[in-house]
Amino acid sequence: MEAGPLGAGKTRYTVCLLGCDPLVCERIGASLRRGPFVLVQARETAPTDGVDLYVAPAATAATLPRGGPPVIACGPPALMRTSFLAGCEDYLRDPWTPEELGLRALAALARVKRLYRFPWGELSFEGNDLRAPGGLVALTPHESRILQMLLRARGATVPRLALAWSTGKALSGDQSRAIDAHISALRRKLRTAVRGAGRIIVSVRGQGYLVP
Repeated sequence: MEAGPLGAGKTRYTVCLLGCDPLVCERIGASLRRGPFVLVQARETAPTDGVDLYVAPAATAATLPRGGPPVIACGPPALMRTSFLAGCEDYLRDPWTPEELGLRALAALARVKRLYRFPWGELSFEGNDLRAPGGLVALTPHESRILQMLLRARGATVPRLALAWSTGKALSGDQSRAIDAHISALRRKLRTAVRGAGRIIVSVRGQGYLVP
């Protein structure tokens, strides 16, 4: 299931419906297709790549490891306390509607800081600024959008064209040089904030950049 066209300025979020009844999944998809969501379904194993938010029955949600994408559990009121103690971000009490899920999903995504873990420490964002082991790093809006795109695609090369689009411009000769300048500035700031981590942003010749 995939959400339909988004309004201007909206961000697309991948929501994994984990262990939900197929009929419930279809009902949710029919309701949220105009919202800023891409919906994927999983029966037992929780996918991790590219998932921004999990929605799962309370019994399943309580087994998900902490530290990953936020979780919205759903079920009877009696399981609410257990779900919150297990680390769930929010709880949908039966009966609930897909419209309520959409609103709660957006609220949960807005509350949760995006956190990226590395062997040498963690990176997270506070607005446009980056929280790193060496402290808070001030980033420009373009630098922040480029770095977040690279971190979300960690391990995969992000094309220069995609990085240009993240700054709101099409790729031209001037914009291509601007992307290189943004990457250089990010590397300089990251070297100061994350000493000893090596090169965090790697160039892939003729393609783009990646965070390994």
